[in-house]
Amino acid sequence: SAGPYAPPVSTHPGKCHPAGPSPSPSSTPTLTSRRRRPAGPEFWCSIAYFELDVQVGETFKVPASCPVVTVDGYVDPSGGDRFCLGQLSNVQRTEASERAR
Repeated sequence: SAGPYAPPVSTHPGKCHPAGPSPSPSSTPTLTSRRRRPAGPEFWCSIAYFELDVQVGETFKVPASCPVVTVDGYVDPSGGDRFCLGQLSNVQRTEASERAR
């Protein structure tokens, strides 16, 4: 069944949050400045949709700024946090694939 999935990160579900401005060095404690974490990945999730053994559409990459992704059968993706199967067409779609969708 379709539904939202979130990586193990605590933030506001269902919303993409662009990276905010970095704190200025003067407002950051010295200890923190010495222990900078490397930048995380640009995308935390990739979704590929297949019908039988054929990939339909391009691989959907979920930006790290979107902690939750929803996969559904609708046709109107409203942002980087939604993958809509309804917008994918396949001229060679079988009846069995259509029923499964």
